[in-house]
Amino acid sequence: MFARSPKTGTSRSRGRRSQWGRDKRALPTTSVVPRVTDLRVAVGRALVVGTVLAWLTYFATWLTDQFITGGHHTARLRVEAVVYLITVTMLTGSALAYLTCRLGFFYRAREHRRMPRAALEHFFARKAPSVTVIIPSYKEDVRIIRTTVLSAALQDYPSLRVVLLIDDPAAPTRQKDRLLLEQARSVAPDLQDLLDPPCTRATAAMDVFALRGSQAQLELADMTAAAAEYDAAAEWMTGLAETTEIVDHTDEFFVDQVLRKLASDFSVTAGALRGAAADGVVLPWSRLLELYQRLAWTFKAELSSFERKQYVSLSHESNKAMNLNSYIGLMGGTYRDAVTVSGRELIPARNGHGDLEIPEPDYVLTLDADSVLLPEYCLRLVHLMEQSEHADVAVAQTPYSAFPGSGTRLERIAGATTDLQYIAHQGMTYYGATFWVGANAVLRKRALDEIRESTFVGSWEIRRYIQDRTVIEDTESTIDMRAKGWTLLNYPERLAYSATPPDFGSLCIQRRRWANGGVLILPKLWRTRKARASRGEVNRISETFIRVNYMASVAWSSISLLLLLAYPFDSQLISPLLGLIALPYFAGMASDLRYCGYKRIDVLRIYGFNLILMPVNLAGFLNSLVQSLTGEKSVFGRTPKVANRTVPDFIFVISPWLLTGLAGWTLWQDWTYHRWINFGYAVLNTTLALYAIVAFVGLRNSVADFLTHGKAWVSVPVEPKQKTKSKRAQRIARREAAEVSTTPPADWATILHFGNDPAASSLGAPRPAAAAPSLPAPRTPSNSNVRGRPAQRSTEPEEPAFRTVFQPIVELESGHVAGREALTRFDDGVAPHQRLAEESSRGGGLELEILLARASVQAAADFPSAEFLNLNVSLALVRAGRALKSIVERAMRPVVLELDARALTDHAAALQLQAALPEGALLALSGVEPNYDCLALVRDLRPEFIKLERGWVRGLQDDTARQSLVRALVTLADEVGSQLIAEGVETEAELGVLADLGVLLGQGYLLGRPKASVSA
Repeated sequence: MFARSPKTGTSRSRGRRSQWGRDKRALPTTSVVPRVTDLRVAVGRALVVGTVLAWLTYFATWLTDQFITGGHHTARLRVEAVVYLITVTMLTGSALAYLTCRLGFFYRAREHRRMPRAALEHFFARKAPSVTVIIPSYKEDVRIIRTTVLSAALQDYPSLRVVLLIDDPAAPTRQKDRLLLEQARSVAPDLQDLLDPPCTRATAAMDVFALRGSQAQLELADMTAAAAEYDAAAEWMTGLAETTEIVDHTDEFFVDQVLRKLASDFSVTAGALRGAAADGVVLPWSRLLELYQRLAWTFKAELSSFERKQYVSLSHESNKAMNLNSYIGLMGGTYRDAVTVSGRELIPARNGHGDLEIPEPDYVLTLDADSVLLPEYCLRLVHLMEQSEHADVAVAQTPYSAFPGSGTRLERIAGATTDLQYIAHQGMTYYGATFWVGANAVLRKRALDEIRESTFVGSWEIRRYIQDRTVIEDTESTIDMRAKGWTLLNYPERLAYSATPPDFGSLCIQRRRWANGGVLILPKLWRTRKARASRGEVNRISETFIRVNYMASVAWSSISLLLLLAYPFDSQLISPLLGLIALPYFAGMASDLRYCGYKRIDVLRIYGFNLILMPVNLAGFLNSLVQSLTGEKSVFGRTPKVANRTVPDFIFVISPWLLTGLAGWTLWQDWTYHRWINFGYAVLNTTLALYAIVAFVGLRNSVADFLTHGKAWVSVPVEPKQKTKSKRAQRIARREAAEVSTTPPADWATILHFGNDPAASSLGAPRPAAAAPSLPAPRTPSNSNVRGRPAQRSTEPEEPAFRTVFQPIVELESGHVAGREALTRFDDGVAPHQRLAEESSRGGGLELEILLARASVQAAADFPSAEFLNLNVSLALVRAGRALKSIVERAMRPVVLELDARALTDHAAALQLQAALPEGALLALSGVEPNYDCLALVRDLRPEFIKLERGWVRGLQDDTARQSLVRALVTLADEVGSQLIAEGVETEAELGVLADLGVLLGQGYLLGRPKASVSA
């Protein structure tokens, strides 16, 4: 990020996209809203009144024509008329809500008076509430993280901590993910080192001046000395701006509106100090001290990072809300970082006796990792919340705006909708209907404590401040705060900006998440109204109307539009009054677009944009319905921030075309049956939908996405053929052909790993050393046995994937398959034990082992339920407790956990294994040797299975001494209730002698090769 161009020393740009129709705005809209004229307010009122009157007029004509004068004589036509009226009414309600909110925005803009900077500095010189900025991050580009963290650190606020909440897997297996994690971990210390020099200088100057005391006789030289400090700060900030690499418009905004703006402010302040000195004016000591403090505050911030997934005592649920909750729940405590039998835990400790101390702040600022704050954000919002009239405000925020200068048409139009939402959200505050919008917000910690909910997982308390029941967690938390009597407020200035998804695929993920969950929260809104009424508070109709519209309008608007597109309503229902109902909405939106720096004609582009997003919104709504029926949480979809395109789900690839085809079919029907008003509406929909596909998705991209999904469906891995077969291999092949099992020959990954040596099959699965537990979600796309289409596909190459194969364990007498042992094969040929050893050295061995075990369970889902599943496990996984229990429960079949007896060196600890095993799990011991310690372990543990490794079996028919040992082990197994499994059975002679010795079960190439599935 901080790279100076070798020739010029100025900011340089790389990889910037420039597309026809991009955003040509060079500057953002001013922080303070431009003056709102009386005429603008009057027009806004007229649009609201006009919408209401147009609907009332239409309702009167509808009632007269359809029912009073007998326009519809049949029940079907009357139902159709009622449905049409409901559809029109819901769309009118959404339009009216927007027009009402924009009117509220005008009222607030006219009333807002900006607090002078000197008054803010004077206030915080006397009182400095503490603020902790927490920035959740998941696999973000380090450039994006640095920009966000630095914009937070450069807040000129007196008491500030900035914490990056890294939610990446604690021990990633992919090289790219490891690099992202290392870079994320380096952000806080690197930026702390960057800010320390100017902070040290400014703080030293402030301290020297403060020591002189308020009674000091100041001179003109003191003014010029202060000016020199501001000059030095401006020079440092300018140097940072010049050395900051500019990749896209977000970087350009950060450099211009944060770094260069601060440099300009410092230079202007220095000039003002010199101007005062030139006029012979010396400021009072207190005022000069405030100016020194401001300089120190700008550079003073405590930066750190935190990773919840390093600790088993914190929630690992994969959503932003629980990432925030995990850290908020630790605030105000001191903890000891301890490694227990369960894994790495944070254990509460006394003050001064812990490894980690997290202060309790007065305010918490949540900030998304792709957002940028202007330097006065904290100062102005906290000052507002500290005023007595705002003592009941739980959340203060400035709804984020879009970065200007985006390089693509889609980003520009998506940014336009963001800026329109800014107007709507500001207006919602006027009616007391503010919603917390999670990209940025200052939260009163006391309010968070009041809505806290606690659950326990074992002995670990999981605290929830921000709800994660739905993927729009900030909306539900808003209702919780209102139920407790708190209010929320949007500060009427533009002080925060956030990135817009750069392509249609990532936009689908974001908008589907936004549309998912609103209707689930509606019942809680009604309960909140009752709670407020019981406290004697007034429930305003306007607040309820706007809140219901905010939470449910995406669903009803999408359904209504789809109904109008698809169903051929009777032409008598169509009236020119419908155009009068819609006209104020589009006129108001066009005016607001112009007000925000866009074009009025963009209102049509936004309409087409929303048309192709209609299936996305419907999908989010359907997810809400599924969640309401099943009670299971929806999967949190993170909006990707990647340089390459994100491929949408297949349904979203074809749905814009299907929607356009539906509009075209409706157009043809209207033309055929001479429904000319309907025909005009169909022409508009077809034209704008087709334009949206071409402009915002792209014909080439649409085809490429379709081919990507098609390739994923039709491509089948080709197994390499063996070039030669020995007589032994031919005999094995003939035997396998006669078997009931239909599993294929060894796959190419197995050949790469083991070569063509059948004896290598006795290696089994790896047994890693213990490592710090972490519970990742299984990466389904990485396991080739799990079929399906991933939600998104990156064009970047994946690291070597793995596959799970299964070797049958056969009853030697009957030949029936009793169970199957799961074995992992990495596609790059690396031995599993080697890969696990590498991960263990980095602290991630257990995480990978859990991932492989879960993949094995998932891949075995189609096997006969009577067959047991043999999993190789380590002691660390057994001691992980919850993780292994979850794996066993998912199997839905008997599970045999195989442990290496050679790892059980502590006999006393080994005896505790039975109690640590999950309920229903069976134990198998491998590596049993004919010595006293091993046999005593078998006697005391009484495992259900004892495994004879290949060394016991190879050439057994020719070794009578070994036969005696096996016979003795069979006797011991009978006494303790165990069964022997002979591994590596490769010849008929070995099979015969094992059966004669009383061995019941066996596995090996003679009995069945490792294969991907039963039916393969």
